[in-house]
Amino acid sequence: MFKENIEIIKNTFQEFIGQGMYILLFLIALLYIYVKEDNKKNKAFLLYGSIIILFITLNPIFNKVVGKIFTSSVYWRVFWMLPFGITIAYAGVKFINTEKEKYKQIVAMIGLILIVIVSGKLVYNEENYFKLGNLYKLPDEDVLVTQLIGADDEEYKKVIAPESLVAHMRQVDASMDLAYRRDPQGKGNPTLTALMSGNVEELIKNAKIKNCNYIVFRKETVLNGNMEDYNFEKFDETDNYIIYKLVNK
Repeated sequence: MFKENIEIIKNTFQEFIGQGMYILLFLIALLYIYVKEDNKKNKAFLLYGSIIILFITLNPIFNKVVGKIFTSSVYWRVFWMLPFGITIAYAGVKFINTEKEKYKQIVAMIGLILIVIVSGKLVYNEENYFKLGNLYKLPDEDVLVTQLIGADDEEYKKVIAPESLVAHMRQVDASMDLAYRRDPQGKGNPTLTALMSGNVEELIKNAKIKNCNYIVFRKETVLNGNMEDYNFEKFDETDNYIIYKLVNK
């Protein structure tokens, strides 16, 4: 009955905790507070409050109830209610203060800092940062695709584009419409699924329903049909994308 809700919780919680070890530090901090904390208010807020939040947010019944507001694409945000940083920091400071001698406190502090550092991943790396040639601070080719469509003389523009382009196109030119939001949930979106698989017939069907007159493919996508048969002709291309335009409505 709640299979779909359990799957949403599982996927979004994994998205929330990422690949680091902060969830483990959080659980260790909760255990430490349970054993060592004497202040009832602090214990109630950090420990019992976290347990209650986990019980609610990991509950498929709760997910089903709030599903209309917090859909599967944004449900991970409900886990923001967990006092992750505060709990880890509080337990760490409490652990340091258990040492009476100054040098031991310093050693404990340095040790905890190193544990926090190695538990995550440095964000300043080549995967996250690369040189760009535009003021938007977006991938140059994404900007170019948007500008090519934006410069066309069509007054009405609505675009079906790969998921990675969607958010960037919105930033560059908000005047054109897009077939779906910035997080279109690939496998659950028939338009995006048809685009990625090259299913021309299904894609054109969805384009008509959504009244889209531009379609952007990745060049590596193998099309199982002819776009020209549906009045979509090649409009332009970049290194990695091909843009088609509806020429006869």
